[in-house]
Amino acid sequence: MKNRKEFDQQLLETGMLHRRMAVDEEDSLEYRSLRQAAEKTEFLWDGIGTEVWETKGMGTLSFLPGGILRLETNARSDTWPEGSPADGDYCAFGALEAALQTKDADWQAFNRLHFQIRPDCKGMHSPMIAIQLYNNGKEKLPDKYGREGYHTIHLKNSCWNDCVWEFPSLPRDCVTSVNFIVHSYGKELSMDDRLCFTLKDIRLEYVSKINHTLGWQCPSDTIILSTEGYWSDGGKTAVTARKTDSFQLCGAESNEIIWKGVPQYIENEKGSFFLWDFSAVQTPGVYYLQSEEMKSETFPIASHPLYQSVWKVVHFLYCERCGYPVGGGHGTCHGDIIAEHNGVKLAYNGGWHDAGDVSQQTLQTAEVVHSLLETAERVKQEEPSLCQRILEEAVWGLDFILRMRFSDGYRATSAGIRRWSDGFIGNMDDCEARVHNHAFENFLMAGVEAYASQILEEVDPPLSWKAYTAACEDYQFARRRFEEKGMELPSFYEHSYNSSLSQYWATASWAASQIYSCQLKGLSFMDAEASMDKTYAVYAADYAGRMLACQESGNSDCPASGFFYREPDHKQIVHFNHQSREQIYMQALEALCLTQPEHENRSLWEQGMRLYAGYLKKIFSYAQPYGMLPAGIHKMDEYQDDKTFPLLHLMTTFEEDNLNYKEQLQNGIPLNTGYCLRHFPVWFSFRGNTAIHLSSGKAASILGRYLHDPELIQIAREQIYWLFGKNPFGQSLVYGAGRNFAQQYGALNGEMVGSIPVGIETRGNDDVPFWPMENNATYKEVWTTSAGRFLWLAADLY
Repeated sequence: MKNRKEFDQQLLETGMLHRRMAVDEEDSLEYRSLRQAAEKTEFLWDGIGTEVWETKGMGTLSFLPGGILRLETNARSDTWPEGSPADGDYCAFGALEAALQTKDADWQAFNRLHFQIRPDCKGMHSPMIAIQLYNNGKEKLPDKYGREGYHTIHLKNSCWNDCVWEFPSLPRDCVTSVNFIVHSYGKELSMDDRLCFTLKDIRLEYVSKINHTLGWQCPSDTIILSTEGYWSDGGKTAVTARKTDSFQLCGAESNEIIWKGVPQYIENEKGSFFLWDFSAVQTPGVYYLQSEEMKSETFPIASHPLYQSVWKVVHFLYCERCGYPVGGGHGTCHGDIIAEHNGVKLAYNGGWHDAGDVSQQTLQTAEVVHSLLETAERVKQEEPSLCQRILEEAVWGLDFILRMRFSDGYRATSAGIRRWSDGFIGNMDDCEARVHNHAFENFLMAGVEAYASQILEEVDPPLSWKAYTAACEDYQFARRRFEEKGMELPSFYEHSYNSSLSQYWATASWAASQIYSCQLKGLSFMDAEASMDKTYAVYAADYAGRMLACQESGNSDCPASGFFYREPDHKQIVHFNHQSREQIYMQALEALCLTQPEHENRSLWEQGMRLYAGYLKKIFSYAQPYGMLPAGIHKMDEYQDDKTFPLLHLMTTFEEDNLNYKEQLQNGIPLNTGYCLRHFPVWFSFRGNTAIHLSSGKAASILGRYLHDPELIQIAREQIYWLFGKNPFGQSLVYGAGRNFAQQYGALNGEMVGSIPVGIETRGNDDVPFWPMENNATYKEVWTTSAGRFLWLAADLY
């Protein structure tokens, strides 16, 4: 982990994040795992016999002297693989699989796979190998969704890579084969036509010290803490599973004992733990924790512990730029992704790729723009260089959301890409972007555009004017569409698919307040008449009133209040299990109170905020010892709701999984006979809770600032601490930040410092954390939404 001077030098060497940043590999989980010596080894291939190998897909296998297997295939083809959509939506060009037959072997005596692999892929920045384990025992692999037992590893080109895959939680009682897969994702600008990988020394191993992957109970020899550090003020705790009489906080340089404490015993549904509280120490510095033979790695306490991580997350966004030559990453891409409307076409590239699969979602880019602008505004006095670099990145995204407008309410909204296309318009690998006139998207875009107008007025007045003009137009498009159509389902693949009526109203209120805020500030391009217009103030208050009708204010049957229902009938509680906008309700109410402080309904708005604050505090009371906000309260009979089910749970059906839904509810914490609390969402195919708990954390930080409530600020900070390693696995979930971070599913872009995955999942129907080493979508996939939610919190907490 670098100190600030070293890190600032690295920033200069990347041209202030205009080239990709190198990772501190010694802090990675893979580096540490490779240094765990095997206590038992069994080679899976003798390097001689060829009959154990089978080939699938396009390409060739060959056998070289020295026990080396070579896999060769083309980077792309001129046809889609069999079974693909005719239009190539979300398609790669195929794959080559080398299947090593294992004859129903029992691998339970081993807990990891170890091999060496060398990619020789000319011009490729980020080669990777995928591995699929097939098990035909009591529990089958792959699972229903093709996620479990699937692992990808990012590799360094033109050299031998030493790779381990730990799988202590995977079923492996009857392994039929292990397949090494080379995907053909097309050619980035610099690439050759051919992909070549050589493989050797494939063996099973057993190691006694394996990384924890399942359950709340952390390893007994581990001190769980926020590896990126803590704020000087506020609560600071670490977690252990071992009982000791005392602990010490020591200075990293002096080894002097700064603080002595007594562990606090905690026992709850998660297990038995000991909390080490060193909140009293507020002096900035670098420290470590120790008790008996347990000793943590060093970590900082600082007034601004997010300085490096904010830079790194902005770096990740830069690496995900679409349609731009990323230094050390990829060339200009996706110029042949086309959106068409009313006889005109535009190239759907720009902004940031949605995730590792290089698809694109305009709404997602817009929310990231908002988070960047909020963060830039927060740091501009103390960190002007960081502010300017964030503004640059934000304007890149804003340019995209403005260019995607067809100026009649329709806009290009998403594309399932999953490949490097060749840039030539008119051949088979082009992709058609989706185009919609959708009220929810236009409301949200209007709010982001209006907020951008306020932040950019001094930086770029013409762009500020354009953003404001677009905001007013988009808002009116949204209102007309909403009045005509009401709630509309977007494409199945849009990340607004789960939106409820209460979220529509919240978003419409927040966006109107942002436009009204522009008018209140009297931006330089406005005339006096615009500054006096109260239309958007009326819209904001009206929609907020409807939204508040969806809030639970308290009844004798319900054990909590303050949360929101999907509609005013108070039947379905708002839930999120992938994309989350839990914070939008508090964003709407805060914006109202700030822009209309004299309004007759301000006390009602503030009451709604206090009710939700109470809800957050109530569910946080179940968050010990790690501090992750639970997913929320559920009705025990909601598994019977076949109308809402398909809006929240993709890639499955109500008939297939409603009984699994019921079991997940039963595995929650019972609050009374009719309600339970889930730590993690009810979910099926799409799992990973980073966006869920960070969005709730954003709501806590908004309320903490507005209500001047340090308890809520602490709840928000705890979501950051969880992200940086104060979780049962002791892993930082921000790649290249903190310590013990693992590779993530960056797919076509490879490893990117600052990336944040979809998040920690659960296994089956349980409500306990599961974080295997398997690196795949969705839970380990890098996601710009996760980055945006982190920056939203950073904007309030920095």
